[in-house]
Amino acid sequence: MNDNKLTNSRCYFVTKIQRTSGIENHSKPITKEPKFKKLFYHFHTFSDFTLGLIFVISLVTNCSPSELENTCDISSKSYEKTIAAKFILSDSNPLCLSANSFNQTDFTVGGKIFGLTGSGLTLILNHNNSITIPSGSTEFSFPIQIPKGAHYEVNFGSQAEGNFCELVNSTGTVSNKNIRDIEINCQPSCLKCIIFITQNGYPANIGKASNFDSSCHSDPNYPGSGTYKAMVVDGISRRASITANLGDGQMDWVFKPNQAYIRPGGINIETSNAKGLFTSALSAPITTISSDHWTGLNTDWTTNLDGVCLKWTTNSASELGTAGDAYTQDIVTLTAGKGLQNCSVNRELVCVEQ
Repeated sequence: MNDNKLTNSRCYFVTKIQRTSGIENHSKPITKEPKFKKLFYHFHTFSDFTLGLIFVISLVTNCSPSELENTCDISSKSYEKTIAAKFILSDSNPLCLSANSFNQTDFTVGGKIFGLTGSGLTLILNHNNSITIPSGSTEFSFPIQIPKGAHYEVNFGSQAEGNFCELVNSTGTVSNKNIRDIEINCQPSCLKCIIFITQNGYPANIGKASNFDSSCHSDPNYPGSGTYKAMVVDGISRRASITANLGDGQMDWVFKPNQAYIRPGGINIETSNAKGLFTSALSAPITTISSDHWTGLNTDWTTNLDGVCLKWTTNSASELGTAGDAYTQDIVTLTAGKGLQNCSVNRELVCVEQ
C-alpha cells in the first residue's frame, strides 16, 4: 500500500468513527425528554472522550502523506508520531534497539550478593576463571564473556572470612542476554565448627562431590542445626589442593583457614592451618569408632583422579573410589587409610560444619 492509499485509509477511518458515533454533529442541539437527561449525560461524556481520541489519531496520522523517515531520528516527524502512538497504547517497550542487540554473541555472567561481611570470597567460572569479591559487595560479574549457547557453572574458590555463603542458580546455558540471576547468600559462619561421621553409608553415583552435602543434613547423626559439607573431592566441584599439602587451587573446600574444629560433644579435634588443611596429627580422632568414608583424596590432600568413581557418577563394581577411616589422629589414615574401594558399596561421609 502506497502512502496516499494509507493516508486515505487513515482519514476514512477517522471519518467513519465520526459518523457512526454521531460526533460530527456533536455541536448541534440535542433535544430529549427530561427522563432521558441521565442517559444523555453519559452519552455526552463518552462523546467528549471519543472526540478527544479522534483528535489524537488525527494528530498522529495528520491525514496527509507521510514521508519515509527514520523513527529513531528525534528530529523527524515520524519520531514524534511514534512517541504519541506509544503513549496512547501505553507501550513501554524501547523505541529503538541498538544494532549490537542483534549482533551480540558473547555475554557476561554475574548476579547479586546478600549478607557478605567478610573478605576473601573468591568465585570460579567454568573451573578456570576466578575473581575475588570485596567485603560488603552486593553484586558481581566476571570480566570475561561466554558465547551464546555455552554452558556456565560458578563455584566458590574460597569462602569469606567469618561467612558461609551459598550459591543459587549457579549453572545454566547462555541464551541471548547477560546472566544476572545468580545469587550468593551469606551468613555468619560457625565459631567452633563441628565435624561428625554419618551413621548411614551413601552411594558413589551422586553426580559430583558437592552433591554429597545434602546427605549430611538428612543423616540421623546430623546435630540438628548448622550447614555441613562432605569431606569428598572430585577435582571439579570440590578440591583441597593441587600441590601436596599446599592448599593451592582450592575449590569449595570444606575446611576454613585457622578454624577450630570439635566433635558434636565439644571435644577439640584440631585447628586447621592457614590453608584450611591438617598436616600434622589431630589432637583427637573425629569419631570414637572406626569408619569407612568416601574421600577421593590422596594422603597429601590432592585429588586421586583414579579414586573418585568417575567423578562420583557411577556405582559400578569395576570402578574405584578412595576411602578413609576417621577413628584416627593420623592424617594419612583419615584421608586415604582404607585405600581404593569398589564404587558399588555405600560408604559413610565426614561432614564438616561451615
